Amino acid sequence: MRARVAFVFFLIALATGAALAAPAELVYRIDRATVTVAHNRLIVTARGAVSTGGWMKPQLRMHEATATEAATLEVEFVATPPRHRAAVAHAILPVGARLTARLPYYGVVQVKVVSQTNSVMVPISQLSRR
Repeated sequence: MRARVAFVFFLIALATGAALAAPAELVYRIDRATVTVAHNRLIVTARGAVSTGGWMKPQLRMHEATATEAATLEVEFVATPPRHRAAVAHAILPVGARLTARLPYYGVVQVKVVSQTNSVMVPISQLSRR
């Protein structure tokens, strides 16, 4: 009996899409990005757009530097797309995200925020690092 009930709940979860969470994808474009340093933390904010409605959980995802001497820190602007065959608005809609992280290595002087169609390079001011 318990196995049947568990199986029914599994089918309901599968039908509603809860069991198959889509991986985050790059947003359509970036309109603006800023980088500041506050309380020894790097704060990156980005504003952009997605190509349709239904996108959820926009976030900035930082790539670990491949070399400690790298001058650019790369950040991806991603969000979870709508489910396949979901009814969504077909319009360019605004999204925004913020990332707070530890300060990067001494050689990093700029942050590159990447989307599907463009990227934005933002310098880290030496005055804001103090």
